[in-house]
Amino acid sequence: MARRCRLRSAGDPHRPDVFLLCLLVLGCVIPLHAQTPRITLEQIASGLNQPVFLTSAKDGTNRRFIVEQIGRIRVLQPGSSSSTQFLDISSRVLFEGERGLLGLAFHPQFSINRRFFVNYTRRPDGATVIAEYHASAANPNLADATTETVLLTISQPYENHNGGMIEFGPDGYLYIGMGDGGSGNDPGNRAQNLTELLGKMLRIDADRPQSPPPTNPFFGSISGRGEIFAYGFRNPWRFSFDRLTGQLYVADVGQDAREEIDIVTSGGNYGWRVFEGTRCTNLGPASCTAPGFIPPIAEYVNTGSSGRCSIIGGYVYRGTQANLPNGAYVYGDYCSGEIFMLKDGVQTVLLDTAFEISSFGEDESGEVYVVNLGGSVYRITNPDKITPSTLFSIADRGGFRLSTAGSASALTTGYARIQADQGSPLPAGFAIFGYQQRGVLVSEASIPASPLIRSGRVFAEVNGPVNTGVAIANPNPQDVTVSFFFTDANGNNFGEGATSIPANQQISAFLNQPPFNGSDSVFGTFTFSSALPVSVVALRGFTNERGEFLLTTLPVVPLDAAGSQTMTLAHFADGGGWTTQVVLVNAGDDPIGGTIEFLAPSGQTLRTSAYGLPPRSAMRLQTAGSGSNPQVGSVRVSGGANSTVIFSYKARGVTVTQAGVAGLANGTAFRAYVERSIALESGLAIANPSAAPVTVNLDLSRLDGISTGLSATINVPANGQRALFLTEIPNFASLPTPFAGVLRISSPSPIALTSLRGRTNQRGEFLITTTIPVDESAAVTSSELLFPHFADGGGYTMQFVLFGRGSSGAIYFFNRAGGAVSLFPQ
Repeated sequence: MARRCRLRSAGDPHRPDVFLLCLLVLGCVIPLHAQTPRITLEQIASGLNQPVFLTSAKDGTNRRFIVEQIGRIRVLQPGSSSSTQFLDISSRVLFEGERGLLGLAFHPQFSINRRFFVNYTRRPDGATVIAEYHASAANPNLADATTETVLLTISQPYENHNGGMIEFGPDGYLYIGMGDGGSGNDPGNRAQNLTELLGKMLRIDADRPQSPPPTNPFFGSISGRGEIFAYGFRNPWRFSFDRLTGQLYVADVGQDAREEIDIVTSGGNYGWRVFEGTRCTNLGPASCTAPGFIPPIAEYVNTGSSGRCSIIGGYVYRGTQANLPNGAYVYGDYCSGEIFMLKDGVQTVLLDTAFEISSFGEDESGEVYVVNLGGSVYRITNPDKITPSTLFSIADRGGFRLSTAGSASALTTGYARIQADQGSPLPAGFAIFGYQQRGVLVSEASIPASPLIRSGRVFAEVNGPVNTGVAIANPNPQDVTVSFFFTDANGNNFGEGATSIPANQQISAFLNQPPFNGSDSVFGTFTFSSALPVSVVALRGFTNERGEFLLTTLPVVPLDAAGSQTMTLAHFADGGGWTTQVVLVNAGDDPIGGTIEFLAPSGQTLRTSAYGLPPRSAMRLQTAGSGSNPQVGSVRVSGGANSTVIFSYKARGVTVTQAGVAGLANGTAFRAYVERSIALESGLAIANPSAAPVTVNLDLSRLDGISTGLSATINVPANGQRALFLTEIPNFASLPTPFAGVLRISSPSPIALTSLRGRTNQRGEFLITTTIPVDESAAVTSSELLFPHFADGGGYTMQFVLFGRGSSGAIYFFNRAGGAVSLFPQ
């Protein structure tokens, strides 16, 4: 399949840092398209008993938990409208008026430790209790009511103003909103009294509740209760953290004049009962001219129980569905039933409902919900939104493709999430970067649709014209710490470090730049591990002889994946301008060794080399590239090393293309996306690792899954190989132009497969790109797939391809900061 090409023009020498553009553009935040904040409410649950809150466990299950004031918590599975009971402590809960089971928060490590926390009013004395429970080890959808551990008990002098909200902050501490204890106008002046816990925002360490966090403003010898984080509140019924900035938004219910929203910081005094919002109450204990009071960021007038009278705090919208403007704070009023939005300091009414809005809620993906005390819960949707998602529907043996125009002068970078509809399997896929410089396509690189992993290792090389970059996407609703280290060719570790990736964001960098900070001369591996599953891609860049930066993909080897003792790489090419690098990576912590055997298409051994790999290390063997005619064949690697080949093609002294192909486990049935046009054509290489000849069957379908009627058989000798472009396959010469479809490759015994795409650019140069096939028997264990990096505009285009088994779902696109973007406006 090696093809010779003729260089038409050497071009002008220059060195654009295109890899920097593709990977790094750090801090590039792409603004969303203008969105009309017109909302509708989609009911997701009904028949509830006094629901007062909705939240998620942030454990990747996408379950929603609904708190019923009577003393029960119900769990709602994704895609279901029928909830089941998670916890019932109604026998302990005093339920009347403003009292009951009021708050719920899951430990940041809930997926591991099963711990969660509640805020309830205790029978019979009405005290506020903050208690811990555990989910059942046998059934994650059921809590064990016998596991209660009380962290904090606070006496309540009256029946109202209990607060109720609890939530873990980005610092890992548990925040608790406490009202002033009730009656009217805070008769005991508790909100300004630092020896009282009422009228405060509290912060405790749920892992060590016996001692407040030492960073609390009144910890230790400083006068005041150590649990206090901020004070001067009347009834902070609902509060939330902006999942992007970490800011704490508190909605404080007013007396009868003002309803207010505060951004709360450590040690702040928010005024009650000296102030109600920005209104001086003249109630003391201090003068309204005294310094130190922090005014609200927004307020509105209380018009009484028949109008607006009780603010219900909500969330800063950071969702994936563009149902609201990114960064808008959404909240409401219990009495009027109105839903408001605060954006850029301006308050607007989004919707006027007949509900008694008791709370808002937020799911794992940042979508916002409205809780109606009357017994129902609704998801906020926007019928006018410009969706950041692209829907797909794939027939069995069919495929889906989508290409960006790349016409924008500004570069948009980020990552994409592939999610299947409920009951539908995830597809396979890849994305191809194309980079044009001065109207000429100079490089293409393909990245696979990748599962979530917690650890991995990549071949790392930084030296002169070669550099390696890594992009890591964190799709989790919480920050994640990624630890890493380098290993040299002798197995010595160095350059250990760690970096934090904010929730739903992405980082990308060269290995010799922050946060990785490797040296300018690296040959070995880069190993990473993450506290939560992330998606990772590694790209290798090579600056060619005329200053163009050629990209190719390097595989990310999961550390928990057992390497095959013998791996067959279905294609190599050497001579006629071609060279092939065979790269081996040791994914383990023990030395390994074996052989690298090059075989001709006939199955004859051309040469064999022994290798030894120290723990965690890598090595490379490069063909000589001699001779005017290319020698092709396959490569067999024994000994358990993870194997990759990197093809290079040079014409008239200039390297014009490179492509990395990761070793794929042998199988008996594969599917590959293929296409043909005037400028490009797919090809495949089939290697037979067995000692007996094998007949391989090829069946071609269109993208809609309908057969083209074209089929063929190819005989591959024992230990041999066949490499063909699409129209070189018997019976396929009549294939129309253009064409795109899916080729099924099957055989009675295991084979190895490589799929590539060749194209001729505007200079007449031949470029190759990996088009990754899928094994039909491969199990997909990840809950979703990601493209950890994309780049569009500024000379870049993207082609996204999904195929494999029949599937339907959506691709969601995000910029580096986690904001939804629309690469394909609807």
